[in-house]
Amino acid sequence: MVLSPLFAWAAGQVGYTEPLEHAASATGATAHAVSTLPALLPDYGLAGVDPYVGTLVSGLVGAALVLVIGWLAGRPLTAQRDPR
Repeated sequence: MVLSPLFAWAAGQVGYTEPLEHAASATGATAHAVSTLPALLPDYGLAGVDPYVGTLVSGLVGAALVLVIGWLAGRPLTAQRDPR
């Protein structure tokens, strides 16, 4: 996660773009795209923040969300049972 800004920078240096975006554009799927929910961190960034810092922050937020959800889902499995 700490290296994510480096990978974001390297992707910009080589001109990397998402293959699914190319496929959607080639098939005309982007014309029919409908956004039903706003993204928490669209394009892995934060408005008004350096894109590399935004990539790092979105990675940290995403990892924290996954850990919290996993911990909450696992709590019932590890709860102490009454031995009566």
